[in-house]
Amino acid sequence: MNGRRDAISLDEAQRRILAWAEPVGAEEVPLLQASGRRLAEAVRTDAPIPAFARAGMDGYAVRAADLASASPHSPVMLEILEGDARDAAGYRIQSGEAMRVGTGGPLPVGADTVVMQEAVALRQSDDGMRQAVFLRPETTGRHVTAAGAEAASGSMLLAAGTRIGPGQAALLASVGVAKPYVYRKPRIVVITAGDDVVPVECEPMIGQVRNGNQPMLRALIESAAGETAWDAHVPDEPHEAKQMLRRGLADADLVIVSGGISVGDTDVMGGVFREAGPGLLFSKLAIRPGSASSAIVMDGKLLIGLSGNPGACFAGFELLARPAIERMGGGSGALDWCRARLAEGFMKSNANPRFLRGVVRIEDGKLTARPCDENSSSGLLSIGQANALLAIPPSAEETRPGAMIDVRLLPGWEERAWQ
Repeated sequence: MNGRRDAISLDEAQRRILAWAEPVGAEEVPLLQASGRRLAEAVRTDAPIPAFARAGMDGYAVRAADLASASPHSPVMLEILEGDARDAAGYRIQSGEAMRVGTGGPLPVGADTVVMQEAVALRQSDDGMRQAVFLRPETTGRHVTAAGAEAASGSMLLAAGTRIGPGQAALLASVGVAKPYVYRKPRIVVITAGDDVVPVECEPMIGQVRNGNQPMLRALIESAAGETAWDAHVPDEPHEAKQMLRRGLADADLVIVSGGISVGDTDVMGGVFREAGPGLLFSKLAIRPGSASSAIVMDGKLLIGLSGNPGACFAGFELLARPAIERMGGGSGALDWCRARLAEGFMKSNANPRFLRGVVRIEDGKLTARPCDENSSSGLLSIGQANALLAIPPSAEETRPGAMIDVRLLPGWEERAWQ
């Protein structure tokens, strides 16, 4: 680096990181343990979904043609075919017959419509037969889901790279995928640095702070479907810092460092980055906060350096580390942004893009964004309050209320939208 720190754009930094963030491998896991993972191969169905015509509610399966003339003044009476509703597909109804069926259950052969039970009266005929009484006609296919209505046999159900959520898990179970083939969770080592940082159980002295970045980064990694292999804290001692990094790189797919990455005399991690030579990806970003964020490749592994300031560390993770973890876990690594109206707050002009912690809500059917009151790099409270990052573009003028801006909705943003 020769002491020079050339700032690059966020887009270029993300591109360089993702070039090294390849998927880390795949494995079969029990379906109940696959939530949050991404499929490593596509899943197709070898049978229609549903596999049989099924009833949409409790009622009576009939032939719609039999009810064409039904009315309150001229009811239609059909003989009830007795049998087990759970095995209705093993029966066949003829014209003039109806059969009891249950919600989600199969229809007997020959039936094309289900009439809900509340619309059916029961009676006994003169010859002792049970009959169902219908007072109006029904449309063919009413309250029936046809076989193959959702997917034909051989259809692609889930593409490779799809993240398994509740709906995907149910679908996999329905087609008998007990052990989906999924990308492995990236193993990540978290190393915090600095003599001014003490463990959470300690009482900090003047000039010291408790290590809040360590649990924050572990929670962020989990939200990105990664797993923390281990974490550690190192003092401002170069040899110990290098040893810890080497150990982390040997154990993990990715190492995230927080603190000590700048150019100060005590910034021990910054020295490691400055010695990276051709392994240096970048050492400065043209953004606020998090301009000191850095990345290198060491021993063939990716190492991302984030600010020790909590607010800047949080933003740096969302903008740099989350895409890397997503990519390593089988995703694209691309961050989703949407547009929102800035509801309040005059944003001062700045030569670089700023990513502010903020709250996004739906108001009058549109996304509305408000920056948190406290948005410094060292701020803590707003990290818990925010549900989005607000991208304020570089401008020679103030960004005024009413302007449309890009926002990055954070995981679980809806839960915090109305707090």
